Amino acid sequence: MKYIIKLFLVLGLIYASGCSLLELEEKLDNPNAPTAASAELDLVMNNVMLEFVQFVDEVSDETMPYVRLVAMTGGATYENQDSPSSFDFMWSQAYSELMPDINLVISLAEEGGFTVHAGAAKILKAYIMFTLVDLFGDVPYSEAFQGVEVPSPKADPGQQVYDAAFALLDEAINDLKNPVGEIGNDLYYNNNVDSWIKLANTMKLRYYVNTRLVNTGTGGNIASLVSAGVIEDAADDFQFQYGSNRENPDARHPYYADGYETGGPSWYLSNYYMFLFIGETQTEDPRTRYYFYRQDCDETDEDFFTLDCQDGPYPFHWPDGLPYCTASSPLFGSDLSKMHSGYWGRDHGNDDGIPPDDLKRTAWGLYPAGGKFDADDCTDVENQGTDGGLGAGIQPIILSSYVYFMRAEAALEMNSGEDAREMLEKGIRASIAKAMSFESIAPVDPAYKPDQAQIDAYVAEILDTYDNSSDKLQVVMKEYWKALQGMGLEAFNAFRRTCRPTGMQPTREANPGDFPKTFWYPASYVNRNQNAQQKASLTAVSVFWDTNPVGCTY
Repeated sequence: MKYIIKLFLVLGLIYASGCSLLELEEKLDNPNAPTAASAELDLVMNNVMLEFVQFVDEVSDETMPYVRLVAMTGGATYENQDSPSSFDFMWSQAYSELMPDINLVISLAEEGGFTVHAGAAKILKAYIMFTLVDLFGDVPYSEAFQGVEVPSPKADPGQQVYDAAFALLDEAINDLKNPVGEIGNDLYYNNNVDSWIKLANTMKLRYYVNTRLVNTGTGGNIASLVSAGVIEDAADDFQFQYGSNRENPDARHPYYADGYETGGPSWYLSNYYMFLFIGETQTEDPRTRYYFYRQDCDETDEDFFTLDCQDGPYPFHWPDGLPYCTASSPLFGSDLSKMHSGYWGRDHGNDDGIPPDDLKRTAWGLYPAGGKFDADDCTDVENQGTDGGLGAGIQPIILSSYVYFMRAEAALEMNSGEDAREMLEKGIRASIAKAMSFESIAPVDPAYKPDQAQIDAYVAEILDTYDNSSDKLQVVMKEYWKALQGMGLEAFNAFRRTCRPTGMQPTREANPGDFPKTFWYPASYVNRNQNAQQKASLTAVSVFWDTNPVGCTY
């Protein structure tokens, strides 16, 4: 069902960007497979930009449950959370839609001398290439996209694909430094060439951080890229902005369309993730009311059919002090005050059946989905899409806060020369500011809006923890993770790269298997490609940059 919803979303966004289906029929011989003979460059480029956010959203949806950004409910063990067919849609997006269209854009742009189109397209292509390697390891590239001439392309080593993507970034920067032409309706940077160049530099920085375990001595590269210009301000954030139009077309954030119409949210948010915002620190995280919206502020009066875990027992293999059943866990000795009741998600690996709790689950809030700000009002969100920010949220991809946390990691682990503590503080403040900026799209009750003193108190508490910690990377990665609301890929990469944050809520199952090193190859790829072979397990093949042992304790 989510694939159908996303299909209609993309079709709607194409319409909203000024290109009707009738225009597509007039300008393309085949709307699903434009050819160089008939395609208009801007038309194909706009379609690429819309297909790209659909790909990013799908990648995030698949990775978030593993890293506890949402609840893992597809299976009690890691290997049962997804089947190989779960990745068919994502694979098809990349290999059947996006990459062929991007290759066409690059070909047309280079032929016509439109360097801005070419540069932007190469950056998007590089992101997709990096992502495919991050998720699957070795993937087809050099023999891909040749149709009937090579029906079963061989997989290239992940490092070769990564390096090819890096080379594309260099090409893109060269293109953009000599800008010719403008992208009609640039959905990411509105033809700000400097922002596109900063994105390319940032992705190069991200490459060095991701590969630091296999490419030592690259700290100086981080410093050079920062000097050249990376994403440091929200104005340069790499994100997709959704609209508030409800129908004809529906241009809203998918999480809003899912939860704020009828029936309530289909997602379960992660109990542990919500707990970190309300219960782990002495100072409540200023982002809490922006991230999460409670539909029911009191879970103490539920019957056992609706909340079957309320009678325990607390899992024997868990350490003390973790939330169980709900994030606020008032029935299990929590010392949280009443104002913290109602954070209703699911525990990691709870794959029980679905009770009638749709209008009790905590919903996506104002950030990033464009939902409601939580002002202790605790009402149902199934109001025909009339609540909160009306879905005018964002799909975060690479934000300035993310970059500061990467730079903090680089300072600690790569000798980049920067001050890790300073980068940590900047990352936290940038993340808080990003969430709070969403008050521009929906009312925020001033009685519940964090003031500067509350923000400063939270930051001071985290910095004090950092100063007194023997594992400073643990503090950095936990704060990075808390900034990644709505973006699963960066958390999935960071987990495998650093084995942090540790001490997280385990699965309910005592023996869930080890955390995945890479995902299953898609069933469609293995079944149709004679050179493809399925992995023996999710830990059998590591991405080339991950040299950590199997069994990191997260």
